Amino acid sequence: MQAVYGNKNDIQNWMKLVRLVRDEFPGLETEESLQDHEKTVLRFMEKMQAICVKEDDGISGVLLFSRNRNMICFLAVAPDRRRNHIATALMEKALDELDRYRDITVSTFREDDEKGNAPRALYKKFGFVEGDLTVEFGYPNQVLILPRIFRPMRRFKQMISEEECDKVLTEQPRGVLSMIGDGGYPYGVPLDHWYCKEDGKLYFHCAKEGHKLDAITDCDKVSYCVMDEGFRKEGDWALNIRSVVLFGRIKQVTDLEKTKWICTNLLKKFSDDEEYLQHELKHALPRVLCLELTVEHMTGKLVNES
Repeated sequence: MQAVYGNKNDIQNWMKLVRLVRDEFPGLETEESLQDHEKTVLRFMEKMQAICVKEDDGISGVLLFSRNRNMICFLAVAPDRRRNHIATALMEKALDELDRYRDITVSTFREDDEKGNAPRALYKKFGFVEGDLTVEFGYPNQVLILPRIFRPMRRFKQMISEEECDKVLTEQPRGVLSMIGDGGYPYGVPLDHWYCKEDGKLYFHCAKEGHKLDAITDCDKVSYCVMDEGFRKEGDWALNIRSVVLFGRIKQVTDLEKTKWICTNLLKKFSDDEEYLQHELKHALPRVLCLELTVEHMTGKLVNES
């Protein structure tokens, strides 16, 4: 079984399948809506964004995808050909065509809708996770997201182990947090951090307003870079520096007890003065906001400056 590009010569068989399943897709109820859908399919065919599975001079499965929007737009399998891995073949072909270095999305039925049982199971098999609840054609839907993959390290011989990455994050006091700032410009700011080995997350403290908070409210995807102080080999002028780059999602911590826990561990990273710690917790804590970075991808490398 092979998924192939559809073309205008396939439109009659393509729409024959769509008419078989029209009741399962809100927005295809009328003849006019079907005619509009046919025009859409032809446009997708011209852009090589329509794939299908052909069997016995007919079409048993169809899928439309958008490279520009990086999404699955429409997927259907003939009722009498379901449970034959046709949808899987279509998805594998579509994912090969889409950009895996960006999130891929699809809109489908919600969890409490029995129509969603099969499609949601299919998408989750490929790694899609739940996103925003939406309404399309007056029908409640939900966006599912296949998170982007991260580029492999190009100079892999310089890669350091996860244990070495943990050591850098634990021992070094600060790094640079990079976000999407005002006007779409990158915005990087130096921050103190505390790395919690137990949950694998990084924690920060900051003021309760400012450019940084505005940026992460608009987009919670961030990068954080930490470097150690480096070392020199005997007789060598150049430093050897370990660096760790993290990608993940960041959010505000709203629980007061967790905020106190984070601030306590941050302070202990810089000072063992218990009197100072208690003073800061008493007088500065009400003015502090903490941030929690959940790591989705981490790389580390050792670079010689020469």
